[in-house]
Amino acid sequence: MDALCRTLFALAVRIVTVFWLGYSLRGAEHLPRRGPAIVIANHNSHLDALILFSLFPIGLAPSISIAAAADYFFSGSVRRFLAERFAGLVPIARHGGRDPLGPAAAALQRGNVLILFPEGTRGAPDVMGDIKPGLRHLARRFPRVPVCPVYLHGPGRSLPKGCRIPVPIFIDICAGAPFFPTTDREAFPRQIRSLFENLRAQTLAGLADPQDDDDGYA
Repeated sequence: MDALCRTLFALAVRIVTVFWLGYSLRGAEHLPRRGPAIVIANHNSHLDALILFSLFPIGLAPSISIAAAADYFFSGSVRRFLAERFAGLVPIARHGGRDPLGPAAAALQRGNVLILFPEGTRGAPDVMGDIKPGLRHLARRFPRVPVCPVYLHGPGRSLPKGCRIPVPIFIDICAGAPFFPTTDREAFPRQIRSLFENLRAQTLAGLADPQDDDDGYA
C-alpha cells in the first residue's frame, strides 16, 4: 500500500514540476540510481523537496526518503499520515531529543535514497544559510554512503516562505559528483559551502550560455 501511495505521489509531483514549472538539469549522471545514498541541496522553498523527488524514476519512489522537520510536518495525525504514507518524509527533531537523526539513519539502513537539506530550514532566495551538523553526524555513522550535492536555482522565487501557490518560474538544477564529506567539525561547513558555491557558479554560467545545457529540459 505504501508503495502505491508513493508512486501516486510521484506522478502528482511530476505533473507539478514538469508542466507547471519546468526545469533543466545538468549533471543527471551524478544522481544515485539506488540507495543507500544521500542527496543534499540548498533550501529556499517547500518546492525543493518536490523538485528533488521528481528527478528520480517513478519506480524508485518507494525507496526515497525526505528528511523533514518533525515539529512542522508531523504536528498532527492527518499531516503525519500524509507525510509518511505519500511523501516518504522522515522526521528530524530540530530541538534535540535522544536521537534526532534516528529516522534518517533507519532510512539509510533500509537502503533508501535520503534527501537532506544541510541548512536545516528554508532561507531567503539564493542565500545560503548556516550549515547544520546533521549531515556530518550521518557521515560518521555511514562513512561508505555517498553524498550527491544538488544546487537548485529558482524555487525560492517560485514559492518563497509564506506563499502557498507556486508561481510558474522555470527551475535550473545542477547536480555534482558524489563525494564523502569530511567529519572534521571545523572543515565540514567549509567543504559543504564550497561545493554549493561551485554548483551555483556552474548554474549561473549555464544561464548566461544556454547552449551549455546538454542535459535538455524536462
